[in-house]
Amino acid sequence: MKKFLALAACLALLCGCSTMKPNIAPEIKSINIPVVVNGTSQYGIDTELTDYIVRQFLIDGRLNVVSRDKADALLEGTIRQYQLQPLAYDINNVIISYRVKVILDIKFTNIKTGKVTWEQKEIGGIGGGATTFMVQGQNIETEVVARQRIYRSLAEGIVNRVIYGWENY
Repeated sequence: MKKFLALAACLALLCGCSTMKPNIAPEIKSINIPVVVNGTSQYGIDTELTDYIVRQFLIDGRLNVVSRDKADALLEGTIRQYQLQPLAYDINNVIISYRVKVILDIKFTNIKTGKVTWEQKEIGGIGGGATTFMVQGQNIETEVVARQRIYRSLAEGIVNRVIYGWENY
């Protein structure tokens, strides 16, 4: 009985283990990431978001971020919307929290073949590119810090989409 329980425990442990294999073409070893196009009137968010995307690829380490002439793949993006909306008010009708949202389009191209591998519109559309922040109360935060959380989340999702094919925005 003890052997059976030990065997069952080992099998359960092994069944729970899985590997995450990259879903990217094996010939793609490097990527070029030009500055995201800013289709909004919000100054500077294009370079901020691009920095987060590049940093996330560097952290992941599977693809080298290089200049276009040395790249195997190209990742292009366009910020379509930037929304800053009041979310809650105090009893004096003063805003105490906001919702900030970033929506973008991304296109991933295999430069070697010249084909668009995938293209996704409205990343962050329903809720993935949004967060809230308080401007009064105990958890006061700035719009910049809230945006950084969104950038980090979007960048992680973009890397996962490129490397594994996951769509988790």
